[in-house]
Amino acid sequence: MYHPEKLKSLMRKFMMFPGVGEKTAIRFIMFLIQSPQSFVESLAKDIIDIKTKIKLCQKCFFISENYICRICSDETRDKTKICVVESIEDVISVERAGIWDGLYHVLWGVLSAQEGADVSQLKIKELISRITTENIREVLLFTDTTVEGEATAMYIKKLLSNFDVKITRPAYGIPMGMEVEYLDPATLKRAIHAREEIK
Repeated sequence: MYHPEKLKSLMRKFMMFPGVGEKTAIRFIMFLIQSPQSFVESLAKDIIDIKTKIKLCQKCFFISENYICRICSDETRDKTKICVVESIEDVISVERAGIWDGLYHVLWGVLSAQEGADVSQLKIKELISRITTENIREVLLFTDTTVEGEATAMYIKKLLSNFDVKITRPAYGIPMGMEVEYLDPATLKRAIHAREEIK
């Protein structure tokens, strides 16, 4: 027999998703109730697979099913260039726009005193390690144009100043305060093609 607590429990779980409130959570539940059993079972399997089979690439920290992701292992990519981004969503946005032929490095956040994110929580040490061991000639700091994103870019730029690498930043056709994952492909293309070296 149906128990209202089941609905409440699932609703609370959906509301833990970013941007999902009570009304959206209820819509999700109504959709699942009306969906075929096969769809719900397939969805449940996909969710379990994401948790159990998806891991982080050991080089760039993008998501991968293997030790090294498909981008890092792609021999057609320019392995002398690294685009440093805040999140996996940023990689997906840039890849969707088809404007970067180099590698990536996902920081998994930005420096933020307000949210308590410090250097040790980001993948900055791993970025330095890559620059010292790989033949990297350019580092594109493609963090958001927020206060935190700018501060993170400048911090990394300072750390890299003693290395023989070109450090660039996207051209400022990007509005200040804008997050990379929400930029349209045309803006992303202009920003990357017109990137400027940080002096």
